[in-house]
Amino acid sequence: EVQGHTDDSGDTDFNMTLSQQRADAVRQWLINAGIKADKLVAKGYGSTVPIADNRIREGRQKNRRVAFIVTERGK
Repeated sequence: EVQGHTDDSGDTDFNMTLSQQRADAVRQWLINAGIKADKLVAKGYGSTVPIADNRIREGRQKNRRVAFIVTERGK
């Protein structure tokens, strides 16, 4: 799973869309680099899964990210 995330600044709907666009862009880059499309799922989480404090600039910067999660191993 390619996960897109944002900080909590701005509109919730906008952040969900932005995070999905981030995940989609990275997924497409990986496909262009040779990863099979059916191995990748892109999902935007908006600001729902912060890893740092959104009250400070450094925390907001850390929350604007893309993460990769292995959800199932191939046989």
